[in-house]
Amino acid sequence: MEFHPIFWAYSLIQWFLDKLLSPTPPPPKATLGRPRIAVMGAGLTGVSSASHCVGHGFDVTIFEAGDEKSIGGIWSITQLWKRYGLQERTKFNTRVTSAKQDSRGRWIINNDPSLGHFDGVLAAVGTCGDPKMPHMPDQESFNGEIFHSSKLDGKTAAGKKVLIIGGGASAVEALEFVVHTDAVSTSILARSDKWIIPRNAFVDGLLALNIFGQETTFSWIPERLLKRFFYRDLEDLAPDSEGLFTETPMVNSDIFHQIRDHKAEWLRGDIVGFTENGIRFRRRAKGVPKGGPGQEIEVKGDMVIMATGYQRPNRL
Repeated sequence: MEFHPIFWAYSLIQWFLDKLLSPTPPPPKATLGRPRIAVMGAGLTGVSSASHCVGHGFDVTIFEAGDEKSIGGIWSITQLWKRYGLQERTKFNTRVTSAKQDSRGRWIINNDPSLGHFDGVLAAVGTCGDPKMPHMPDQESFNGEIFHSSKLDGKTAAGKKVLIIGGGASAVEALEFVVHTDAVSTSILARSDKWIIPRNAFVDGLLALNIFGQETTFSWIPERLLKRFFYRDLEDLAPDSEGLFTETPMVNSDIFHQIRDHKAEWLRGDIVGFTENGIRFRRRAKGVPKGGPGQEIEVKGDMVIMATGYQRPNRL
């Protein structure tokens, strides 16, 4: 990998903070004396929370619905799971369906006392439940393939015209999949414009200096700079009515390259329904609200990716 001083400095700071602030892992097979905590989920939040609890002496048990492949989702979280000895504290293939308190106020998981009695419960089930797959008019008439954005493993878009329904983070991730599998063309059909910021440590670090995490009197400054130096000729795609800090912006440096290279297009409007060869789409001008007037067109394609999000997970 090419040496980059900004990324090197960022990694060094991360390493220093890890050494300074991370609690010390307990010895193997250690008996922890602080209250017992049940953690639901062995994803990023579950593993990091359990590690923190164990490091401070809490007796933790993680309940994970999947197998060991479900751990964390990224390499660093898997390493964290091992570093804090959570292998012996994780119950795999155990989906939590209930968490109730007994007469002494202790928590019982799945009405099964053999799983333990706990002083506290930590729900780390994430923000994404089952894929949201809305049915659209005349969907059955479409001659091509339809997939949810979460079901793209093992699929390919090689030689196909791909239509992506949705304009959020899932749509951008789907675009990356499409590009890397050599699609002929890609059209993103979005109901609204979203803020997109470059994947750049310096720029993202500056934006993170807004410690309030919301719009301020000075939010127009980074918005103006992004339009001038990042959006440039694609400023029409930048939101006008929504501020940069009103929602979570998407971090992606590739999407505008794809649009400028005519490998992808971003269309603003509303889905009318499917046709045999694509989607009927009411394209709206900038500033026209969702569901407002526009020009109806047919966007042709032979693969549709539904980047329509997820149901809210059940948190008991």
